[in-house]
Amino acid sequence: MKTKSLAIIEILLAYVILRFLGAGLRTTGIVQWEQETLGWSYIAEILFIAIPALVIWLARRKWVDYGVSLVDWQTNLDVGIKAYLVRIISVGALVATLMLGIGYASLRGGLIIAIADVFAIVLMLWILSRQQTVQNGTKNLLITTLILLFPILVGLAMNRLTLIVVSTVVWQFFSGFGEEFVFRGYVQSRLNQVFGRPMRMFGIQFGAGLIVTSLLFGFFHAFNTYDPTIGLASLSWGWALFTTFGGLFFGILREKTGSLLAPGIAHGLPDAVGEALGKIFGWM
Repeated sequence: MKTKSLAIIEILLAYVILRFLGAGLRTTGIVQWEQETLGWSYIAEILFIAIPALVIWLARRKWVDYGVSLVDWQTNLDVGIKAYLVRIISVGALVATLMLGIGYASLRGGLIIAIADVFAIVLMLWILSRQQTVQNGTKNLLITTLILLFPILVGLAMNRLTLIVVSTVVWQFFSGFGEEFVFRGYVQSRLNQVFGRPMRMFGIQFGAGLIVTSLLFGFFHAFNTYDPTIGLASLSWGWALFTTFGGLFFGILREKTGSLLAPGIAHGLPDAVGEALGKIFGWM
């Protein structure tokens, strides 16, 4: 019981620090300059990753236990690309909320995307049940590179390529892996260590870590619309709703593969391509 309590306290402290760190950095000059020039803050993202990484390092834990491993990377990359394609269902629902004028941050918009996420989860479980081992990952590395280059080539073709568009591709891909390291890597793995993975459904072994991490992931995103320094004082429960189910999608990939590569690809690729195209066409 003491071990479990200490693990929960550790996670909550890290969670609170990350939340307040993000809020505090928004008002700093260097971060504001990054956002104006590059569209995003690389410093904030690096610090976001550094907090749990420091905890793991100071506790002298094994990185592989937190999903930081390239073991069987060829298969996990294959799973990640398939998951990226499945995530198009959720991204399509998000775009639909924008086109309909609902907005993905609203509760109604969040519900629409959450329903799409449920369909994505069901389809991904079916794909995972039929996944075969992949020996050569060269083709998938090329596919990943071409997907990342796609919005840049579109920007060039339309004469709308800017530094912010390129930065969006880089930052969103990096940020996708960063969030996966923090939540599916650190939080989910730490909870699994103390609560175990006693349940099994659809070929996925899991425990409380999968559910709790998904809820924390959603709650974390509720604060995306909360920043009193610029007049925002409300929590986005719609955003929290669909990112909870999105977190469940990524968490399942983490449990199935034992690595952060698949959820990192599934998270980073759609964000990089979607956000960059949104900048090019003025959707976001």
